[in-house]
Amino acid sequence: MADISKFSIVTYERKPGQWRAAITPVPRSTSSTQGGTTVLSIVTPDDLASEVDAQSEAEKIIRKL
Repeated sequence: MADISKFSIVTYERKPGQWRAAITPVPRSTSSTQGGTTVLSIVTPDDLASEVDAQSEAEKIIRKL
């Protein structure tokens, strides 16, 4: 189970009433972003009815990591 505090979650509305969340690991230090390190992100797979639902779904995905 991954630590939620080590991830950034950004929610966004794709269309009115269709929310998703993008999950990105928080870099450990500025040096870890140098030298061609690839930033990985995950987007919730389904549209959700509210921003709260998208946030909750993102947290569930992080817990499964």
